Amino acid sequence: MEPAVIKILKEKGIPFRLIKLNGAAITVEDVVTFSNGEVILNEICKTVIVKGRKTGKLYGLFLQGTDKISFTKVKKVTGEEMTMGDVSDVKIASGVEPGAVCPFLLSVQLLVDNKIEGMERVNCGSGEHLFGLEFNPKDLKTCVEYVSGDFIK
Repeated sequence: MEPAVIKILKEKGIPFRLIKLNGAAITVEDVVTFSNGEVILNEICKTVIVKGRKTGKLYGLFLQGTDKISFTKVKKVTGEEMTMGDVSDVKIASGVEPGAVCPFLLSVQLLVDNKIEGMERVNCGSGEHLFGLEFNPKDLKTCVEYVSGDFIK
């Protein structure tokens, strides 16, 4: 079955490459292993869900796969202390299980780390565990309103 994001990308005319994975990829290491060498480690990005400690408001955070979140920096944009979302938060925000989250398919505000905007291409979740999605991060703005900033340690 083709991931739902493909229809969106085709409608918007965004060039992309769908990468078939040989197993259900959850982590960055899984993507490298299951992509048969088609994905370069430093091009892998992840979309994580964070949650406001007081309000419970959910956000998607798109950053390079090997980077760590600076919750202090995220607080400057969200206005509250954040924590990692749990499995149910991920499903609410993205409609999928952890590991398959796609920045194009979120129902919550997306925060994008500045580092990604300078990359020529990224690989990320497609909404399906058995497929990765490769695209130019400059095209994300065509489909998704997001806030960019420095969100990593």
